[in-house]
Amino acid sequence: LFAALVPPREVLDDVIERVGRVEPARAPVEDASPPGRHAAWAGRRFGRRKGSQAVATLPSGPWLDLLSPFRMNIPIAKFGNVAVVDANRLTDTLENHAATWETPRLNLHGGTMLEPEGDDGAWANLAGDVDALHAIKAGVIRAAQGLQLFVDRRVFRPHLRLGRINDRTTEAYLEALLADLLEISRHDAGV
Repeated sequence: LFAALVPPREVLDDVIERVGRVEPARAPVEDASPPGRHAAWAGRRFGRRKGSQAVATLPSGPWLDLLSPFRMNIPIAKFGNVAVVDANRLTDTLENHAATWETPRLNLHGGTMLEPEGDDGAWANLAGDVDALHAIKAGVIRAAQGLQLFVDRRVFRPHLRLGRINDRTTEAYLEALLADLLEISRHDAGV
């Protein structure tokens, strides 16, 4: 069981569409012919070109394994495996407390990749009323502790997880993705 904030669906759809269109910048192809050899024979080995072999071995598929919009959220806290009775009590308590919390007005502002070390995620940073988001986190923790439930607070990050980096993801793609996430923030995509 976990608590999370879920952005509006239209925001998630916009982010997914924009991220899906990101393409890495193409690096210029350099002539790797050895000096003194004719360019037509450069790179050939037994009648085949090395370049075509290298292209054929590149992984295929998406540049980033995007999460489905149903899994995109801002995790607040994990409660572990909880009995149904305790889950219902926690849900009722959180609903009562949530009525008193300020609704944060957030927007996407840039991105974070591969941080902290060992994380394979691509994240959109959140900006705006982040203090209200921290207040919600504190309220969730207090409510759960009032019911004597264990709370794992380590999952909280003021970020929206977009997806996972895969073996096709390149540094050029991540740079293009970060640039696009900065462009989203300039258009003030509210969460």
